[in-house]
Amino acid sequence: MNFVKQKMSKLLNVLQTVQGWVIGVCVAIADYFAGHGFVVYLVTAVTLMDAGWGIAVSIRNGQFALSELARLTIDKVLVYGSVMFVFVGLDHFADTTVTASVVGAAIVLVELWSSCASMIILFPHIPLLKLLRKALAGEIAAKLHISPDEVEDALDGKEAANE
Repeated sequence: MNFVKQKMSKLLNVLQTVQGWVIGVCVAIADYFAGHGFVVYLVTAVTLMDAGWGIAVSIRNGQFALSELARLTIDKVLVYGSVMFVFVGLDHFADTTVTASVVGAAIVLVELWSSCASMIILFPHIPLLKLLRKALAGEIAAKLHISPDEVEDALDGKEAANE
């Protein structure tokens, strides 16, 4: 019983500081997502990758909009984090990793779709990206602030400029 009192006393000492609470919360979050780390890391990495491509497009178009992009990225991270939190919880409940993996894959594909639109804007001459032009016309139009009908002309102009 003396051992338990000593450990509780040490825990209470740690939790009397802000640093102790921060570390405690970080450990609890890490423990919650344990076993799902790869999906969580991949969702985070792909979301940041999309932000990076978005910044590159903004710089190329002379519309450096870092604060807007940062706000949108923070919004995405909060939404994706909330969704992943719920599905990881469901996986804990069902003793599986399937639902979080499926939802994580959907998030990754959505972010990849957005990233591909930015890549096409920056590198319209790359053959793989040329195949996606028509499918991504709406996304490209939104990023360039033009109508979807003008996308092909805008990309052809950028491609000619790169040659």
